[in-house]
Amino acid sequence: MGKSMKKYLMLSDFNIRSNNRGTAALGYGAIAFLLKYGYIDEDYELIRYRFYRNPLRNHPICDTIELDINGRKWKYHTITTWFFEKWLYKYKLLFINTLFRKTITDLKLVAALNGGDGLTDIYGERLLNSRLPEMNFATELNIPFIIMPQTIGPFHEDNNKQRILNILRKAIKIYVRDTNFVDELVKNNLPYEEKNDLSFYMQPLPFPIEIQKPCVGINVSGLAFSNKFGNLVGQFDAYPKLMTELVKLFQSKGCHVYIIPHSYNVNKPEKNNDDMEASKIFYDGLDNKTNVHFIDKDLISPKVKYLISQMDFFVGTRMHANYAAIFTNTPVFGLAYSYKFKGAFEKNGIYNRVCEINNLPEPDVEKVVFEIEKAYDEERTKNK
Repeated sequence: MGKSMKKYLMLSDFNIRSNNRGTAALGYGAIAFLLKYGYIDEDYELIRYRFYRNPLRNHPICDTIELDINGRKWKYHTITTWFFEKWLYKYKLLFINTLFRKTITDLKLVAALNGGDGLTDIYGERLLNSRLPEMNFATELNIPFIIMPQTIGPFHEDNNKQRILNILRKAIKIYVRDTNFVDELVKNNLPYEEKNDLSFYMQPLPFPIEIQKPCVGINVSGLAFSNKFGNLVGQFDAYPKLMTELVKLFQSKGCHVYIIPHSYNVNKPEKNNDDMEASKIFYDGLDNKTNVHFIDKDLISPKVKYLISQMDFFVGTRMHANYAAIFTNTPVFGLAYSYKFKGAFEKNGIYNRVCEINNLPEPDVEKVVFEIEKAYDEERTKNK
Protein backbone atom coordinates (compact mmCIF):
# COMPACT_ATOMS: atom_id res chain seq x y z
CA MET A 1 0.00 0.00 0.00
CA GLY A 2 3.05 2.26 0.20
CA LYS A 3 3.38 5.51 2.05
CA SER A 4 0.10 6.62 3.58
CA MET A 5 -1.39 9.53 1.65
CA LYS A 6 -4.76 7.91 1.18
CA LYS A 7 -8.19 8.40 2.69
CA TYR A 8 -9.82 5.40 4.27
CA LEU A 9 -13.40 4.53 5.16
CA MET A 10 -14.54 1.79 7.53
CA LEU A 11 -18.06 0.37 7.15
CA SER A 12 -19.49 -1.79 9.92
CA ASP A 13 -21.27 -4.95 8.75
CA PHE A 14 -20.09 -4.30 5.21
CA ASN A 15 -20.43 -7.47 3.17
CA ILE A 16 -21.81 -7.34 -0.35
CA ARG A 17 -21.50 -11.13 -0.40
CA SER A 18 -23.67 -11.59 2.67
CA ASN A 19 -26.22 -14.41 2.72
CA ASN A 20 -28.83 -11.76 3.46
CA ARG A 21 -29.30 -9.87 0.21
CA GLY A 22 -30.73 -7.01 2.25
CA THR A 23 -27.53 -6.71 4.30
CA ALA A 24 -25.52 -6.89 1.07
CA ALA A 25 -27.75 -4.20 -0.47
CA LEU A 26 -26.78 -1.88 2.38
CA GLY A 27 -23.14 -2.20 1.33
CA TYR A 28 -23.91 -1.36 -2.28
CA GLY A 29 -26.09 1.57 -1.22
CA ALA A 30 -23.79 2.89 1.50
CA ILE A 31 -21.06 3.94 -0.91
CA ALA A 32 -23.53 5.82 -3.12
CA PHE A 33 -25.09 7.46 -0.05
CA LEU A 34 -21.75 8.64 1.35
CA LEU A 35 -20.71 10.02 -2.04
CA LYS A 36 -24.05 11.78 -2.50
CA TYR A 37 -23.91 13.52 0.86
CA GLY A 38 -20.25 14.47 0.70
CA TYR A 39 -18.78 12.21 3.38
CA ILE A 40 -16.32 10.66 0.96
CA ASP A 41 -15.05 11.14 -2.57
CA GLU A 42 -13.96 8.68 -5.22
CA ASP A 43 -10.36 8.69 -3.95
CA TYR A 44 -11.33 6.87 -0.76
CA GLU A 45 -10.53 3.22 -0.19
CA LEU A 46 -12.32 0.81 2.13
CA ILE A 47 -10.53 -0.67 5.10
CA ARG A 48 -11.06 -2.97 8.05
CA TYR A 49 -8.80 -4.24 10.82
CA ARG A 50 -8.49 -7.71 12.27
CA PHE A 51 -6.75 -7.91 15.63
CA TYR A 52 -4.89 -10.92 16.96
CA ARG A 53 -3.53 -11.58 20.45
CA ASN A 54 -0.66 -14.01 19.94
CA PRO A 55 2.29 -12.15 18.33
CA LEU A 56 4.29 -15.39 17.99
CA ARG A 57 1.97 -16.82 15.36
CA ASN A 58 2.23 -15.90 11.69
CA HIS A 59 -0.60 -13.74 10.40
CA PRO A 60 -1.26 -12.32 6.92
CA ILE A 61 -0.52 -8.60 7.11
CA CYS A 62 -2.74 -7.20 4.37
CA ASP A 63 -5.25 -8.64 1.95
CA THR A 64 -6.62 -6.36 -0.76
CA ILE A 65 -9.51 -7.17 -3.07
CA GLU A 66 -11.31 -5.09 -5.67
CA LEU A 67 -15.08 -4.77 -5.50
CA ASP A 68 -17.52 -3.62 -8.17
CA ILE A 69 -20.11 -1.40 -6.49
CA ASN A 70 -22.67 0.35 -8.66
CA GLY A 71 -20.36 0.07 -11.68
CA ARG A 72 -17.21 1.44 -10.02
CA LYS A 73 -14.16 -0.42 -8.68
CA TRP A 74 -13.25 0.08 -5.01
CA LYS A 75 -10.21 -1.27 -3.19
CA TYR A 76 -11.00 -3.05 0.06
CA HIS A 77 -8.08 -3.68 2.44
CA THR A 78 -8.14 -6.09 5.36
CA ILE A 79 -5.21 -5.35 7.68
CA THR A 80 -4.26 -7.85 10.36
CA THR A 81 -2.47 -6.35 13.34
CA TRP A 82 -1.58 -7.07 16.96
CA PHE A 83 -4.32 -5.82 19.31
CA PHE A 84 -1.64 -4.08 21.42
CA GLU A 85 -1.18 -1.53 18.61
CA LYS A 86 -4.76 -0.39 19.04
CA TRP A 87 -4.21 -0.05 22.78
CA LEU A 88 -1.06 2.01 22.21
CA TYR A 89 -2.85 4.28 19.75
CA LYS A 90 -5.38 5.21 22.42
CA TYR A 91 -2.45 6.75 24.31
CA LYS A 92 -0.96 8.40 21.20
CA LEU A 93 1.82 5.82 20.95
CA LEU A 94 2.54 3.92 17.76
CA PHE A 95 4.99 1.33 16.53
CA ILE A 96 7.29 2.46 13.74
CA ASN A 97 6.56 1.47 10.14
CA THR A 98 3.55 -0.85 10.55
CA LEU A 99 0.51 -0.87 8.29
CA PHE A 100 -1.65 -0.01 11.26
CA ARG A 101 0.37 3.15 11.84
CA LYS A 102 0.42 4.00 8.13
CA THR A 103 -3.35 3.73 7.77
CA ILE A 104 -5.01 4.57 11.07
CA THR A 105 -4.13 8.27 10.91
CA ASP A 106 -5.83 8.44 7.51
CA LEU A 107 -8.99 6.63 8.61
CA LYS A 108 -11.36 9.55 8.10
CA LEU A 109 -14.73 8.02 8.94
CA VAL A 110 -16.49 4.99 10.38
CA ALA A 111 -20.00 4.49 8.99
CA ALA A 112 -22.23 2.14 10.98
CA LEU A 113 -24.65 0.12 8.84
CA ASN A 114 -25.67 -2.36 11.58
CA GLY A 115 -27.56 -4.55 9.14
CA GLY A 116 -30.22 -1.87 8.71
CA ASP A 117 -32.04 -2.96 11.84
CA GLY A 118 -29.35 -4.41 14.11
CA LEU A 119 -29.56 -1.85 16.93
CA THR A 120 -32.22 -3.88 18.71
CA ASP A 121 -32.35 -6.87 21.03
CA ILE A 122 -35.38 -8.56 19.42
CA TYR A 123 -33.02 -10.96 17.62
CA GLY A 124 -31.09 -11.70 20.81
CA GLU A 125 -28.36 -9.93 22.73
CA ARG A 126 -25.58 -11.85 20.99
CA LEU A 127 -26.54 -10.40 17.62
CA LEU A 128 -26.89 -6.92 19.11
CA ASN A 129 -23.38 -7.17 20.57
CA SER A 130 -22.02 -8.22 17.17
CA ARG A 131 -23.11 -4.86 15.74
CA LEU A 132 -21.07 -2.76 18.15
CA PRO A 133 -17.29 -3.34 17.59
CA GLU A 134 -16.73 -0.74 14.86
CA MET A 135 -18.62 1.96 16.76
CA ASN A 136 -16.71 1.10 19.93
CA PHE A 137 -13.48 1.14 17.90
CA ALA A 138 -14.27 4.64 16.61
CA THR A 139 -15.13 5.85 20.10
CA GLU A 140 -11.96 4.41 21.66
CA LEU A 141 -9.68 5.91 19.00
CA ASN A 142 -11.52 9.21 18.63
CA ILE A 143 -12.44 8.64 14.97
CA PRO A 144 -15.62 10.33 13.68
CA PHE A 145 -18.51 7.95 13.09
CA ILE A 146 -22.02 8.28 11.73
CA ILE A 147 -25.13 6.15 12.12
CA MET A 148 -26.31 5.30 8.63
CA PRO A 149 -30.07 5.26 7.83
CA GLN A 150 -31.62 2.39 9.79
CA THR A 151 -34.32 1.34 12.21
CA ILE A 152 -33.33 1.73 15.86
CA GLY A 153 -35.04 -0.51 18.43
CA PRO A 154 -37.29 -1.93 19.67
CA PHE A 155 -35.73 -3.12 22.93
CA HIS A 156 -36.94 -5.79 25.31
CA GLU A 157 -34.39 -4.78 27.94
CA ASP A 158 -33.99 -1.19 29.13
CA ASN A 159 -30.27 -1.66 29.77
CA ASN A 160 -29.78 -2.49 26.08
CA LYS A 161 -31.64 0.65 25.09
CA GLN A 162 -29.44 2.73 27.39
CA ARG A 163 -26.30 1.13 25.95
CA ILE A 164 -27.34 2.12 22.44
CA LEU A 165 -28.32 5.63 23.49
CA ASN A 166 -24.85 6.07 25.02
CA ILE A 167 -23.28 5.06 21.71
CA LEU A 168 -25.58 7.35 19.72
CA ARG A 169 -24.51 10.31 21.85
CA LYS A 170 -20.98 9.93 20.47
CA ALA A 171 -21.95 9.87 16.79
CA ILE A 172 -21.37 13.00 14.71
CA LYS A 173 -24.56 12.29 12.75
CA ILE A 174 -27.58 10.03 13.21
CA TYR A 175 -29.68 9.02 10.22
CA VAL A 176 -32.88 6.99 10.56
CA ARG A 177 -35.00 5.38 7.87
CA ASP A 178 -38.27 5.63 9.84
CA THR A 179 -39.74 7.41 12.87
CA ASN A 180 -40.10 4.44 15.20
CA PHE A 181 -37.41 5.57 17.66
CA VAL A 182 -37.46 9.31 17.15
CA ASP A 183 -39.39 10.04 20.35
CA GLU A 184 -36.50 8.54 22.30
CA LEU A 185 -33.98 10.50 20.24
CA VAL A 186 -35.84 13.75 20.90
CA LYS A 187 -36.24 12.94 24.59
CA ASN A 188 -32.47 12.39 24.82
CA ASN A 189 -31.67 15.55 22.84
CA LEU A 190 -30.11 13.58 19.98
CA PRO A 191 -30.47 15.35 16.59
CA TYR A 192 -31.33 13.05 13.69
CA GLU A 193 -32.24 13.18 10.02
CA GLU A 194 -34.58 10.92 8.06
CA LYS A 195 -33.32 9.35 4.84
CA ASN A 196 -34.29 6.40 2.69
CA ASP A 197 -32.98 2.96 3.54
CA LEU A 198 -29.56 2.47 1.98
CA SER A 199 -30.87 -0.14 -0.45
CA PHE A 200 -32.65 2.74 -2.20
CA TYR A 201 -29.25 3.83 -3.54
CA MET A 202 -28.39 0.40 -4.97
CA GLN A 203 -29.16 0.15 -8.67
CA PRO A 204 -31.05 -2.94 -9.96
CA LEU A 205 -28.95 -5.10 -12.25
CA PRO A 206 -30.90 -6.65 -15.18
CA PHE A 207 -30.13 -10.24 -16.15
CA PRO A 208 -31.72 -12.71 -18.58
CA ILE A 209 -34.83 -14.32 -17.08
CA GLU A 210 -38.22 -15.05 -18.58
CA ILE A 211 -41.10 -13.75 -16.46
CA GLN A 212 -44.61 -14.89 -17.31
CA LYS A 213 -47.49 -12.49 -16.74
CA PRO A 214 -49.53 -11.75 -14.72
CA CYS A 215 -47.03 -12.45 -11.98
CA VAL A 216 -46.83 -12.23 -8.21
CA GLY A 217 -43.66 -12.60 -6.15
CA ILE A 218 -43.74 -14.21 -2.72
CA ASN A 219 -40.76 -14.13 -0.37
CA VAL A 220 -40.81 -17.11 2.00
CA SER A 221 -38.69 -16.26 5.03
CA GLY A 222 -36.53 -19.03 6.48
CA LEU A 223 -36.69 -17.23 9.83
CA ALA A 224 -40.49 -17.46 9.99
CA PHE A 225 -40.84 -20.79 8.19
CA SER A 226 -38.45 -22.62 10.54
CA ASN A 227 -40.08 -20.96 13.57
CA LYS A 228 -36.88 -21.60 15.54
CA PHE A 229 -34.87 -18.38 15.22
CA GLY A 230 -33.44 -16.49 18.20
CA ASN A 231 -35.90 -14.66 20.41
CA LEU A 232 -38.64 -15.23 17.81
CA VAL A 233 -38.91 -18.99 18.43
CA GLY A 234 -42.47 -20.27 18.34
CA GLN A 235 -44.09 -17.09 17.04
CA PHE A 236 -44.89 -18.29 13.51
CA ASP A 237 -46.92 -21.49 13.86
CA ALA A 238 -49.39 -20.36 11.19
CA TYR A 239 -46.80 -19.12 8.69
CA PRO A 240 -46.58 -22.25 6.45
CA LYS A 241 -50.38 -22.31 6.16
CA LEU A 242 -50.40 -18.60 5.31
CA MET A 243 -47.87 -19.13 2.52
CA THR A 244 -49.87 -22.05 1.14
CA GLU A 245 -53.11 -20.07 1.15
CA LEU A 246 -51.41 -17.17 -0.64
CA VAL A 247 -50.22 -19.46 -3.43
CA LYS A 248 -53.75 -20.85 -3.77
CA LEU A 249 -55.17 -17.34 -3.89
CA PHE A 250 -52.97 -16.19 -6.73
CA GLN A 251 -53.36 -19.46 -8.62
CA SER A 252 -57.12 -18.91 -8.48
CA LYS A 253 -56.58 -15.50 -10.08
CA GLY A 254 -54.58 -16.98 -12.97
CA CYS A 255 -51.26 -15.57 -11.79
CA HIS A 256 -47.80 -17.00 -12.16
CA VAL A 257 -46.36 -17.19 -8.65
CA TYR A 258 -42.61 -16.67 -8.17
CA ILE A 259 -41.10 -17.89 -4.91
CA ILE A 260 -38.18 -15.50 -4.33
CA PRO A 261 -35.62 -16.16 -1.57
CA HIS A 262 -33.89 -13.09 -0.18
CA SER A 263 -31.57 -14.35 2.57
CA TYR A 264 -29.75 -17.56 1.75
CA ASN A 265 -26.54 -19.45 1.05
CA VAL A 266 -26.81 -22.08 -1.65
CA ASN A 267 -23.83 -24.04 -0.30
CA LYS A 268 -24.08 -23.59 3.50
CA PRO A 269 -27.62 -22.71 4.56
CA GLU A 270 -27.84 -20.79 7.82
CA LYS A 271 -29.67 -22.92 10.35
CA ASN A 272 -33.28 -21.85 10.94
CA ASN A 273 -32.85 -18.72 8.81
CA ASP A 274 -32.28 -19.67 5.17
CA ASP A 275 -34.90 -18.59 2.64
CA MET A 276 -33.68 -20.89 -0.12
CA GLU A 277 -33.89 -23.95 2.10
CA ALA A 278 -37.31 -22.94 3.43
CA SER A 279 -38.59 -22.09 -0.06
CA LYS A 280 -37.53 -25.50 -1.40
CA ILE A 281 -39.27 -27.33 1.44
CA PHE A 282 -42.34 -25.16 0.91
CA TYR A 283 -42.35 -25.61 -2.87
CA ASP A 284 -41.79 -29.37 -2.69
CA GLY A 285 -44.69 -29.64 -0.23
CA LEU A 286 -47.24 -27.91 -2.46
CA ASP A 287 -49.98 -30.24 -3.65
CA ASN A 288 -50.57 -28.05 -6.70
CA LYS A 289 -47.56 -26.48 -8.38
CA THR A 290 -49.42 -25.09 -11.40
CA ASN A 291 -47.87 -21.77 -12.44
CA VAL A 292 -45.58 -21.78 -9.38
CA HIS A 293 -41.92 -20.98 -10.10
CA PHE A 294 -39.21 -21.47 -7.48
CA ILE A 295 -36.24 -19.14 -8.11
CA ASP A 296 -33.31 -21.25 -6.96
CA LYS A 297 -30.57 -19.13 -8.57
CA ASP A 298 -27.67 -17.69 -6.59
CA LEU A 299 -28.34 -14.01 -7.32
CA ILE A 300 -26.45 -10.99 -5.99
CA SER A 301 -28.49 -8.20 -4.38
CA PRO A 302 -28.81 -5.92 -7.45
CA LYS A 303 -30.17 -8.87 -9.45
CA VAL A 304 -32.69 -9.79 -6.74
CA LYS A 305 -33.85 -6.18 -6.73
CA TYR A 306 -34.27 -6.35 -10.51
CA LEU A 307 -36.22 -9.62 -10.26
CA ILE A 308 -38.62 -8.19 -7.68
CA SER A 309 -39.06 -5.08 -9.84
CA GLN A 310 -40.44 -7.30 -12.62
CA MET A 311 -43.36 -8.51 -10.49
CA ASP A 312 -46.88 -7.11 -10.86
CA PHE A 313 -47.36 -7.53 -7.12
CA PHE A 314 -45.08 -8.65 -4.30
CA VAL A 315 -45.61 -10.12 -0.82
CA GLY A 316 -42.51 -10.08 1.36
CA THR A 317 -41.57 -11.20 4.86
CA ARG A 318 -37.97 -9.97 4.68
CA MET A 319 -37.92 -6.19 5.12
CA HIS A 320 -35.34 -5.62 2.40
CA ALA A 321 -37.26 -7.77 -0.05
CA ASN A 322 -40.11 -5.33 0.53
CA TYR A 323 -37.74 -2.40 0.13
CA ALA A 324 -36.71 -3.77 -3.28
CA ALA A 325 -40.38 -3.55 -4.27
CA ILE A 326 -40.98 -0.15 -2.65
CA PHE A 327 -37.96 1.48 -4.28
CA THR A 328 -38.87 0.14 -7.75
CA ASN A 329 -42.54 1.18 -7.47
CA THR A 330 -43.69 -2.43 -7.40
CA PRO A 331 -47.03 -2.86 -5.56
CA VAL A 332 -46.22 -4.58 -2.28
CA PHE A 333 -47.71 -6.07 0.87
CA GLY A 334 -45.56 -6.74 3.94
CA LEU A 335 -45.83 -9.60 6.42
CA ALA A 336 -44.35 -8.03 9.53
CA TYR A 337 -42.48 -9.54 12.47
CA SER A 338 -41.20 -6.17 13.75
CA TYR A 339 -42.42 -2.60 13.98
CA LYS A 340 -39.84 -1.63 11.38
CA PHE A 341 -42.26 -2.75 8.63
CA LYS A 342 -45.11 -0.34 9.38
CA GLY A 343 -42.76 2.61 9.85
CA ALA A 344 -40.87 1.84 6.64
CA PHE A 345 -44.01 1.44 4.56
CA GLU A 346 -45.66 4.60 5.90
CA LYS A 347 -42.49 6.65 5.45
CA ASN A 348 -42.76 5.75 1.76
CA GLY A 349 -46.44 6.66 1.56
CA ILE A 350 -47.81 3.10 1.70
CA TYR A 351 -50.62 2.63 4.21
CA ASN A 352 -52.67 -0.42 5.22
CA ARG A 353 -50.34 -2.78 3.37
CA VAL A 354 -48.78 -4.51 6.39
CA CYS A 355 -50.09 -7.37 8.56
CA GLU A 356 -48.33 -8.62 11.67
CA ILE A 357 -47.63 -12.34 11.65
CA ASN A 358 -46.09 -12.77 15.10
CA ASN A 359 -48.30 -15.18 17.06
CA LEU A 360 -50.90 -15.12 14.30
CA PRO A 361 -53.71 -17.54 15.25
CA GLU A 362 -54.35 -20.06 12.49
CA PRO A 363 -58.02 -19.03 12.15
CA ASP A 364 -56.82 -15.49 11.36
CA VAL A 365 -54.84 -16.63 8.31
CA GLU A 366 -57.99 -16.12 6.28
CA LYS A 367 -58.16 -12.47 7.39
CA VAL A 368 -54.57 -11.80 6.30
CA VAL A 369 -55.20 -13.47 2.92
CA PHE A 370 -58.31 -11.31 2.53
CA GLU A 371 -56.31 -8.11 3.16
CA ILE A 372 -53.68 -9.16 0.60
CA GLU A 373 -56.34 -10.05 -1.95
CA LYS A 374 -57.98 -6.66 -1.42
CA ALA A 375 -54.65 -4.89 -1.98
CA TYR A 376 -53.95 -6.95 -5.11
CA ASP A 377 -57.40 -6.25 -6.55
CA GLU A 378 -56.98 -2.54 -5.86
CA GLU A 379 -53.76 -2.53 -7.85
CA ARG A 380 -55.28 -4.46 -10.74
CA THR A 381 -58.23 -2.05 -10.86
CA LYS A 382 -55.88 0.94 -10.73
CA ASN A 383 -53.85 -0.37 -13.69
CA LYS A 384 -56.74 -1.27 -15.99
